[in-house]
Amino acid sequence: MDIDIKWGRTRGIVIAMLVGRFSGANSDLFERLLENGVDPSDKALILDFEHVTFLSSAGLRVSLAVAKKFTAPGRKFAVCSLQEAVRGIVEVSGFDKVIPLYDSQAAALEALEKD
Repeated sequence: MDIDIKWGRTRGIVIAMLVGRFSGANSDLFERLLENGVDPSDKALILDFEHVTFLSSAGLRVSLAVAKKFTAPGRKFAVCSLQEAVRGIVEVSGFDKVIPLYDSQAAALEALEKD
């Protein structure tokens, strides 16, 4: 299955709405798509996983690499809208201990605007 990212910007926050199955077979493409869609001047990023049906360790690695870029002072990062199976993968990996997870895009936006 193909992967895609639909981009949005709301109140100064970049939102990457991910679509597809993110695996080792397409992790390089996933990384390139994210890098091309985020400007170095962007201060906040939300990865919206609502339409992600599978996430492998390679997909997690790419997500974590991007998250690290947004944990510098003055930058913010969040993940939202994980389907149950994907949330299980994220929790088993411990990713949820280092990156804030939100049930919805609205909740993630609200949290990032507060900080």
